[in-house]
Amino acid sequence: MARTILLPTDGSATAKAARRFAVDIAKGEGDSITVFSVAEPADYEGVEDETVTAAISSYLREAAEAEAAEIRGEGVGATVDVAVARDPGEAIVRRAREIGADVIVMGTHGRTGLARAVIGSVADRVIRRSPVPVVLVPATGEGEP
Repeated sequence: MARTILLPTDGSATAKAARRFAVDIAKGEGDSITVFSVAEPADYEGVEDETVTAAISSYLREAAEAEAAEIRGEGVGATVDVAVARDPGEAIVRRAREIGADVIVMGTHGRTGLARAVIGSVADRVIRRSPVPVVLVPATGEGEP
């Protein structure tokens, strides 16, 4: 039975590692991948700059389209979606529900301790809220975070 895989991406090295993993599990199964990016609103002193938010969304869409093209080039179906949301973790979980995803495959920076406490973890929020399994893929290349 074909699965729907949600692949959140921010264009980072960890997201590219997750893409490679998602393609590997999707090949030959008839699975499809939804490449999903979340643009956080550009907010200056409590006022959203819609022009900057739109530019960020456009950039993320182009990056997601490039990811989807690479996925399609490997023989796997791929679609692209971009959302604007203040909480990327919640947006990812919401999109997984909306598309009926069977699994979420996403990269993780693997931060621990103070860095994780200060920066937070989108992956952590997704794991805690997701109605479907979440596969976390660390970056593996040299020089990657």
